Amino acid sequence: MNDLMLPLLSRRAVAARVLVAALACALPAALLATGAPGAPTAQTEMLARVFPSIVRIEAIRLMPFDGHLTKAWTAGSGVIITKDGHVLTNCHVSEDVDAFRCYLYDGQHVDAHRVGQDPLTDLAVLQLDLAQLKKGSGPLPVAVFGDSDRMKPGDTVFALGSPGFLSQSVTQGIVSNPSLVLPERTVGRMMLRGEDVGMLVRWLLHDASIFGGNSGGPLVNLRGEVVGVNEIGVFNLGGAVPGNLARGVAMQLVATGRVVRGWSGLTVQPRLEADASDTGVVVSDVAAGSPAAKAGIEAGDVVLKCDGIAVEGAQEKAIAHYYRLETGCLPGSVFTLDYLRAGKPQSARFALGAREPARADDVEVPQWGAVVRDLTSTVVREELLPDKVGVLIENVRPGGPSGQAEPELRGGDVIIALDGKPVADVAGLRALMAAMFPDAETALTHASIADFRRAGAVLETAIDLRNTNPHRIAPSALKAWLGVESQPLNPKLNKRLGINSEEGGARITRVYAGTEAEKAALKVGDVLLSLDGSPIAERRAEDAEVLARQVRQYKIGSSGTFQMWRDGKSMELAVTFEVQPKPPAELPLWEDEKLEFEVRNLAFDDRTRLQLAASASGVLVSTTTPAGWAELAGLHGDDLVVAAEGQPIANVEELHRSRDEAVKAGKRWWVLQVERRGKTLFVEINLKPAHA
Repeated sequence: MNDLMLPLLSRRAVAARVLVAALACALPAALLATGAPGAPTAQTEMLARVFPSIVRIEAIRLMPFDGHLTKAWTAGSGVIITKDGHVLTNCHVSEDVDAFRCYLYDGQHVDAHRVGQDPLTDLAVLQLDLAQLKKGSGPLPVAVFGDSDRMKPGDTVFALGSPGFLSQSVTQGIVSNPSLVLPERTVGRMMLRGEDVGMLVRWLLHDASIFGGNSGGPLVNLRGEVVGVNEIGVFNLGGAVPGNLARGVAMQLVATGRVVRGWSGLTVQPRLEADASDTGVVVSDVAAGSPAAKAGIEAGDVVLKCDGIAVEGAQEKAIAHYYRLETGCLPGSVFTLDYLRAGKPQSARFALGAREPARADDVEVPQWGAVVRDLTSTVVREELLPDKVGVLIENVRPGGPSGQAEPELRGGDVIIALDGKPVADVAGLRALMAAMFPDAETALTHASIADFRRAGAVLETAIDLRNTNPHRIAPSALKAWLGVESQPLNPKLNKRLGINSEEGGARITRVYAGTEAEKAALKVGDVLLSLDGSPIAERRAEDAEVLARQVRQYKIGSSGTFQMWRDGKSMELAVTFEVQPKPPAELPLWEDEKLEFEVRNLAFDDRTRLQLAASASGVLVSTTTPAGWAELAGLHGDDLVVAAEGQPIANVEELHRSRDEAVKAGKRWWVLQVERRGKTLFVEINLKPAHA
């Protein structure tokens, strides 16, 4: 995973810098020591203790694009914080991730799952699958936290992690600013899943080099204690979430999987220049129906104290302090605000509500060709919706059901009903789809009417929902065929070959083995000029099908006589016409929608185009979904699958059966043997989506 992109903040250094730094940082910790070569120091001993707790995290991220959740490899860093295998990292490393693999210091790698994440502080906790560790591995190395509030400018710190997504490493630096606040006017805000991370976080700024991939790795002091979680790059400096904040959030995530915070409904901003005062914060907005609104707080009020504690600092620091005071209280807590209204002191007491997530998870609904998510209070306010009833469309596939609806659906629309049945949330929509399409692998289309909100209005659309992409195979009538490939005889080539024909002709470029054309002794280089007296008028590229069309006029098994040119002489040759091979579009195919690839039986054209041996057996990968599971595993279009789980594959039915058996057996990986451009290789596909 790379670090978050911010205005004026570097997210990823240039490749050369990453490589140089990574190579330097990857040296053993003992080489960082000063003094006599080989002499251990307190610094190297400290690093030897904390370094084994570092984890390199690889993940598969799901990202909505054109009505589909695309997949991409990403990576980041983490640190083991409990003996039970909990790993602390950044939320932007874990968000929207479907599968994690963690690489430990001793070279082992195990799967992990997300315990919980907190976008407001950009922190997350993963749980290692300890059952996958080798027997006799011993207890996990666990890092300890230090007191980040004691860090001062000039203190030595070490950034541990995986810069450039390489192996674990360490860089050294000093603290530049122990309480950095990003100035919104010049830098902007750090938004993560709809949350403003700068509301709560005052970053620990340092100059220990960090790069893309360092995200989630710990910042440690000279005692080897975690004092921060590296998160952002600010020019050539790094910013870490303070360790004290990270420890508190992590312990809540470990205990309950979420962080519970109080909420007043207030949005605040710095004091205005016109006020000639930096004390406190200005209420800029009050959410309708919120605890603060019910207590009578209004936009323009100036908050001076929360529960008797003065709002500290000025500008962005004051904002961060106010939100820390508010969110540090639990829902239901009585919250006291001292504020000014028109210069007069006022006070209010009210019970805080519960702070809700700003954004829900993305969910793909293939029957709609759309990615959707649940509504949240934040979305309702921002989109001026009447309530949280409905499903928000994130984006749609232009050629899918939503994109072809009349009128077409688009991102930002909110589905509220289907065929007269209300749609309250994503779970309700999926339940309707399960009832409408009980068999996921049988192509079915359902003509429906959907009600949706757009820009304050309620509209209806006619939509043809479907559970699979229809594969309509219409067999063509059997026709006569000549087993050759040819090219048009253009005038210049005609002249240089010495052929006296104004009509042109078809020059043979390939004779298919085992065909009647081969038996009749047709050869590459022969120029076919006419068939039973009818000229073969091929002179331009667009005439390339003239020969085939003339042959198709004959009955299968009949013969025709060609006048042809061979080796500077004109001659005649009789050839029997045979039945044309089945075209690829008419052969059995199977689309695995969960693993996102399509295969079909080998066609004659495939063997010819890919220059496969006559004995070649297997099924051809016709397509893989861009950024899908199969493509992510390394499966490509035109791969020939010759075996699955070690067993030979001759047709799509056998491959389908192999996948179903692997899923039924509870396997995590499905191993295919494929041939690609004359080489054999193995591809293993993660079966997690097939188990869902």
